[in-house]
Amino acid sequence: MELFYFMVFGALGAVVAALELGKNNKDRINTSPAFNSFKNNYLVFYSLVMAGDWLQGPYVYYLYSTYGFGKGEIGQLFITGFGSSMLFGTIVGTLADKQEASSNNGRH
Repeated sequence: MELFYFMVFGALGAVVAALELGKNNKDRINTSPAFNSFKNNYLVFYSLVMAGDWLQGPYVYYLYSTYGFGKGEIGQLFITGFGSSMLFGTIVGTLADKQEASSNNGRH
C-alpha cells in the first residue's frame, strides 16, 4: 500500500511540474526581483514549518495511544482536528480580512 502512495505522489508531482514548465511568457506574471526574493524565502520558511508540523504527527499518535485511545479513535481525532482547522481557519481568515478592510475605510 505504501508503494501506491509514493506512485500517486510522484505522478501528481510530475503533472504539476509539467504544467509549470509548460507555461510560456504570456502565462507568467512579471514581478519585481524584490517580490521574487520574498516569495522564495516565504516558500522555504512555509515548507519548513509544514515539515515540522507533519513530523509531530507520530508523537501525537503515540501520546494518544498511551492514554488508551484506539487506532480508530485516534484517526477520528486527527480528522476532526484537520477538518475544524480547514473550516474555522477559512472562516476566521475571511472575517479577519473583512474586519481589516472595514477598519481601513475611514483612514487615508
